[in-house]
Amino acid sequence: MKPVAVFVAAGLLALAVVISAQAPTGWPAAAGDLGATKYSPVDQITPANVTKLAQAWTYQPGGPSPIVIDNLMYFVAGGNVVALNADSGTEAWKFKLSDATAGGAVRRGMTYWPGLPDHAPRVLVTVGGGRLVQLDAKTGKLVGGAGVIDLENGIMDAIPGGEAYAIASPVAVYKSLAIFPGRTGEHNRWGIPGDLRGFDLLTGKEVWRFHTVPQPGDPNFGTWGQNGWQNRKGPGSWQPLTVDNVNGLVFVALGNAVDQNYGNSRPGANLYSASVVALDAATGKYRWHFQTAHHDIYDGDLNAPPMFAEVNRNGQRIPAIVQGTKTGLLFFLNRLTGEPIFGVEERPVPPTDALGDAAWPTQPFPLKPEPITRLSMTRAEVSKISPMAEKYCTDIYDQAVQMGPYTPYGMVPSISFPSSTGGASNNGGAFDPGRGLVFATARNVATIGQLSAMLSSDVLPSFGKTKMPFEFYVDLDGYPCNAPPWAELFGINANTGDTVWRVPLGEYKELTAKGIPKTGTASNSGAPSATAGGLVFIGGTSDGQFRAFDSMTGKELWSTSPGFNVSGYAVSYKGANGKQYVVISGPSLIAYALP
Repeated sequence: MKPVAVFVAAGLLALAVVISAQAPTGWPAAAGDLGATKYSPVDQITPANVTKLAQAWTYQPGGPSPIVIDNLMYFVAGGNVVALNADSGTEAWKFKLSDATAGGAVRRGMTYWPGLPDHAPRVLVTVGGGRLVQLDAKTGKLVGGAGVIDLENGIMDAIPGGEAYAIASPVAVYKSLAIFPGRTGEHNRWGIPGDLRGFDLLTGKEVWRFHTVPQPGDPNFGTWGQNGWQNRKGPGSWQPLTVDNVNGLVFVALGNAVDQNYGNSRPGANLYSASVVALDAATGKYRWHFQTAHHDIYDGDLNAPPMFAEVNRNGQRIPAIVQGTKTGLLFFLNRLTGEPIFGVEERPVPPTDALGDAAWPTQPFPLKPEPITRLSMTRAEVSKISPMAEKYCTDIYDQAVQMGPYTPYGMVPSISFPSSTGGASNNGGAFDPGRGLVFATARNVATIGQLSAMLSSDVLPSFGKTKMPFEFYVDLDGYPCNAPPWAELFGINANTGDTVWRVPLGEYKELTAKGIPKTGTASNSGAPSATAGGLVFIGGTSDGQFRAFDSMTGKELWSTSPGFNVSGYAVSYKGANGKQYVVISGPSLIAYALP
C-alpha cells in the first residue's frame, strides 16, 4: 500500500473556480465565502487611509464571527440569533433559541441558505442536543415543517448512553442539502462517529452518509488493521467545510485518529484521519483524499478549513485548496484531483518506543511552500531572552528527547515541536485573488510530554489516553523555551509557492522595552482576513491588539486596543450607506469605518 494516498475520481469536471455564490459586497459565509478565503472585494479602506479608522458602532453581547448578506448581519449571542442592520448595528430581529429547542448554540457561527423560488432564504444554526434550527432570514421566524431538524436520528441507536450528538462548526449548504460532520473528541475508541452526512433542508431527512472510517465495501477500506475500523468513532471535524458549487464538490479537513497518541489498536495509515477529503456534494460519494499525516500519533487534527485559491502555473489556471497543518506545513492541492501542485515527498521520521505501536516510517512534506514554522528544535535553539531562561530551558532540554520533525510522545520525556499547539494557527489563512497572495499565521511553540503505562485487561499493556504529563515547554516566566519569533504572519505567492514576506505577529512590550526584537505572542488564536484595498486585518494575539498590515509588504500600518482579545477573524463588507466596515468579535461586536 502506498503511504501517500491521492485517488482521482472518474469523470470529467469543469476547470472552474468558484469562490462565492453570494453578493460580492457582503460576508456571506462563516469564513467569508464558500471557499473560506476570508477575503472582501471591497476596496474603500487602503494602506493610505487605514490609520483613520474609527469605531462606527458597537453591540453587546458579542459572539462568533458574523455573516453579512443584503445589509443584514447575523450572529449568535447570549442564546439568541440576532440580525443587525449592518451599517448601524441596530437590531432588525432577535430569536431566542430556547423557544425552539434547549441547548446552546455552536460557537463557530451560522450558515445562510439563499432559498429556492418557493422557499425564502434562511439562516441555519446548530444547537446543543444535535438540532439544526432554520429561521427566515428576513423576519427571524422559525421555518414551518422542518424548522427544527433532529440530527441524532439514524446515528445514535448503537451509541452508549451519556453522549450527545454535536456539531462543532456551521453546516455547509449545497443546493438544498445541509452537510456536516460529527464532533468526536480526541480520546476513547468508542462513541459518536464523525461521519459526514447530508440532510434535506425541506424534509429534514438524511440523504447520504460518508464513513470517515471506511467500512467493508467502501473505497480505501483496510487501513486500520484487521478490526481497528470496528466501533471506532473518529475522525470527525471541527472546522467549516468548503463547497465548490460549479463542480458539485464539498471538502472536509478531518481530525486525528483516536486514541490520539497511541495507535496499537489501529495499525495502518488510518484513512481518513488527518486528511482532506473531497466528496460529491449531492450524493456523498468519494472523489479524492490527501492524507497529511499517516498513522497519526501526534494529535495532528487538521485545524483549518480547506481554503480555496487560484494558482497560475505554466500557463494554466489551477483551482486549488490550501491546507495548513499543526506541523507548520502548507499543502497546495489541485481542487479537482487532490494532486499536490508543488510536489510532495515522503521523508523518514523518528520511531516510537511505545510497546505495541509503530510510527509510520515516513510522512509527507511539500516541496513548496517552505514550512511556516521550524520543524524541530535543537539545543542551540533554546531561548536566550535572559540567562535564567537559557539555563532553565537548557536543563529541561538535556533531560528530554527531541529527534526532529514528527518526534512522537514516548516512554521518556519527549519534546514535540512545533507541537499540536503550534504550527498553522486555528481557523486557517486568507487568499487575495487580485494579488495572488495567500496569508497564513503560525506559532513556533513546543510541548513536553510522556506516555504512561497502565494496567490493562488485554495481553499487552495499554497507555494513557492523553499525554501524561502534558506541559507547555516554557521558562519560569511563562515565555516559550524555544528561541523567538513565537508567532509570525506570512504572505506567500500562490503561483510560485515562494514566501514574499514574513513578520512577527504580536508583542510582549516588557520584552521590547528590554531591547529584545519583537517576538510575536505565543498565545495566538487569530486568523487573517484580506481585502481588495490591499490590507490584512488580524487580531487574536494575547497583547489585545487588532492590527492592519500592508498586503504586499507585511508592514504593520495600524493597530488599536478594543479592550478584549479578538476571537476568530475580522469581517469586512460594504453597508447600504456605501461605507466599508471591518467588524471584530469577542465579548462585544465592534465595527470600524472611515470617518
